[in-house]
Amino acid sequence: MRMHFWNFLAAALPLLATLVHSSRPQEYYSLGCPKSTKPRASQKEQLRAITDFDNLLVQKQFQTAYNTYAATNFINHVARVSTARSMASKIVLIKNKIPGNGTALAIQYLVPALANTTLTILDVWVGPNARGDVKSTTYLKGVSPVRGVGVIVNFWRMIGTCLVEAWEIGAPVTTSTNPIAYF
Repeated sequence: MRMHFWNFLAAALPLLATLVHSSRPQEYYSLGCPKSTKPRASQKEQLRAITDFDNLLVQKQFQTAYNTYAATNFINHVARVSTARSMASKIVLIKNKIPGNGTALAIQYLVPALANTTLTILDVWVGPNARGDVKSTTYLKGVSPVRGVGVIVNFWRMIGTCLVEAWEIGAPVTTSTNPIAYF
């Protein structure tokens, strides 16, 4: 039995579409990645995406940053956002029918937390880890009249140009005998 070229092409297209997308396309779609992102990207495109996201945060354009690059329901491991304190926020979000958990909670936390803070991006990099997940790391300096000077490291797991999972580490800058301890 001879398969006609068009029949073969029709059968192969769904498989090709799967290969063209991410190795985790179901997560890309189930977490609600914005249409402005794409499920597959080069390392250069990913670096451009996270750098643009970080620059928007520095400019305090939180809504634009998250709506452009973060999945609506991204997995948020940031302690100050993910703890019981955010349970009250979740109730407010549900009562007011505000969609999403990761993005909405992050923005709700960041607006007051960074209101009087000046952030400076010191370094940004993107690359795969040992498991093949793409991670981005951003190293920032924060200056706040209330908290003083601090260091912040943000980590994101990315699928293509979409930010799907977040971690953060922050610490106040303290006196050190090492003159280059933080910056």
